[in-house]
Amino acid sequence: AGVPGFEQCRRFVLVTAAALEPFTCLHGLDAPSPSFLCIDPRLLFDGYAPRLSPADRRRLGADAATPLVWLAVVRLDDGGATANLRAPIVVNPDRMLGVQVL
Repeated sequence: AGVPGFEQCRRFVLVTAAALEPFTCLHGLDAPSPSFLCIDPRLLFDGYAPRLSPADRRRLGADAATPLVWLAVVRLDDGGATANLRAPIVVNPDRMLGVQVL
């Protein structure tokens, strides 16, 4: 379904670099080429373990044993940064499929 607000963007790459750590950049390959600063939410909260619905697991082609990559989108502003832990992006790296869980 695409990321809300950028539904037409379906192809993304995850850019990592030592200079960005612990962040990564989720960069859209389709116009308008959005980029999102992201972080592994488990780095922020040790017990972070949201549940995926059966429908989201089917969309990802994942079963309960499939290792998944969880990303929280980070927003920077004058007062600091916030991470969206309520709507993470979840990626099944085996199938190269991702969804934002709302």
